[in-house]
Amino acid sequence: MIETAGGMIPFLCHVFLILFGGFFGLNFAFNKGFVQKSIGYENIQATYMGRPLGFLMMGLVLMAAAALFQVGGVTSANEVFGALFIFTVLAFLYNLSLTMNILPTHDGNPHEIKNVIRPLIPMVVILIRYFTL
Repeated sequence: MIETAGGMIPFLCHVFLILFGGFFGLNFAFNKGFVQKSIGYENIQATYMGRPLGFLMMGLVLMAAAALFQVGGVTSANEVFGALFIFTVLAFLYNLSLTMNILPTHDGNPHEIKNVIRPLIPMVVILIRYFTL
């Protein structure tokens, strides 16, 4: 598995992205308080907004796991991580624009910086994986 992933560092990045995406995907999909308490949306409808995002992230995680274990003929996770990278770049830019007051927030309160940093974590791991292959 480590050789097919491209070495030890890409393998560890692959495993980290599966665990990180799995945690957030499951929380978005099934934890009703995650969107409200952790991200800061007070409206109950925000919970239902996060569910499709959670299922989307879980789909990416399952494809990454299938590529890691080479299940069903899936041998490359580059497309999956490419889609995840685009998602994290867009999430970072959106949260940055909310924090810098370029776009208005949903409730008029200032946007917390932690929401800008969260998408950077998988983005950096994907870049490390890409440059160490």
